[in-house]
Amino acid sequence: MKHPIAGSLALVALGAMLLAGCGFHLRRSAQLAPALQRMHLDVAGDTALQRQLATALRLSGVTLEPSGGPGIATLRIPVNAFSTQALTLTGFARVSEYSVHYDVQFEVVGAGGRLLIPLQAIHMSRNFTFDQTQVIGSAGQQ
Repeated sequence: MKHPIAGSLALVALGAMLLAGCGFHLRRSAQLAPALQRMHLDVAGDTALQRQLATALRLSGVTLEPSGGPGIATLRIPVNAFSTQALTLTGFARVSEYSVHYDVQFEVVGAGGRLLIPLQAIHMSRNFTFDQTQVIGSAGQQ
């Protein structure tokens, strides 16, 4: 009689071999250059972005410093903003379609004070249709 655990282990081992054979690998944290191992975050606006960046950098082995200085790299984000724009209005001056925009600009100054990544701009937008009967989903979509 077969042992039930042996069958389960064989199934798990087979699954692991199939995943390894298809090229699947667990995701690892980003490996940053040694000059970026001590970093100061200078983020304008949204503190949620700063918290998420801080978490990602710590997972990558970066030591976050409360202020910049010699031997400390700086990730500067001077622009971090959401905006909305009405696209179409109904006959009763109600918005029926709108666009959400997210703008971010960033630059990285290395530990030696040299500009490693010049100011970059990222703009993302998405259009939404507003349906008065589906108000609950609107905030979640944004």
